[in-house]
Amino acid sequence: MLLANLKNKFIDLLYNSCIKDIAHIKENYSHESFIAYCIYCDDGFRSFSTIGCTKKWLTEQVEKLKNLYPNPLLSAETLAAEWDYFGSEKLENFRDIDELVDSINKAYDDDEIEDLNNTLEDYDYDGLVKFFQEAIIAVINQLKASKCFDSKPFESDLLLGLQFADPSDGARSTMLQISEQVNSPQWHKKMLASYRP
Repeated sequence: MLLANLKNKFIDLLYNSCIKDIAHIKENYSHESFIAYCIYCDDGFRSFSTIGCTKKWLTEQVEKLKNLYPNPLLSAETLAAEWDYFGSEKLENFRDIDELVDSINKAYDDDEIEDLNNTLEDYDYDGLVKFFQEAIIAVINQLKASKCFDSKPFESDLLLGLQFADPSDGARSTMLQISEQVNSPQWHKKMLASYRP
């Protein structure tokens, strides 16, 4: 298996899944105002979906988080665990991408990816992370270019990127590298404040 041959397929599947999800949001959440919309997955790039936060929810969460975090507003804005929209309502949109990712991860576990620099002692996990990171940046940039975020219910300066359920230090680093490429300087600064190890 060659990752290079799968990159466009991964990008197309994830982009189309997000487009369907965004259409669902526009149809069912038109009365809301989203401040964040991110691709979401488990550590190890498994179980893809989306996650978002509305302005109304943010206001409510800040009050609830005052005793949990030193900066409750920053936490409510940037920590996916505190957000109110989870794309699980439409998980079937992500079934094809999850099947592809499962086959990639299985090939990685079985040392069948030919364009990674695996040795007997060490698998090239950085190469696998780079594959997902570059593809996710491409998807978000395509979504921005399609102007799907240019109208309600999305705020004009929207937090974008990748969020993990419970990010390890390596996952935090990946999130920040993606954030730097896709977010405004203001949002990236907030992400650094929340996630820099």
